[in-house]
Amino acid sequence: MSDYRKERIERLLHELRYEIERGILEREIDEEIGFRFIVPISQKIRDGVVFCEFRTRPCSRYDVLGYEVMAGPKLKLVK
Repeated sequence: MSDYRKERIERLLHELRYEIERGILEREIDEEIGFRFIVPISQKIRDGVVFCEFRTRPCSRYDVLGYEVMAGPKLKLVK
């Protein structure tokens, strides 16, 4: 993967995270959303595909023990 493409994907994922956190904190979006797609070819598996899935769902903090969410949300609403 070219550095440009990888950096662009990482930037977009950070923007997506920001929008999701902001949308949930401001109650503009539901806590459960999902997105799936298939890239029709794999370079690692002959006759394979690449499956991509993204989803959000509410869960207990203890379900994600060790993940950075334990520190709490980075965004806070200020009225």
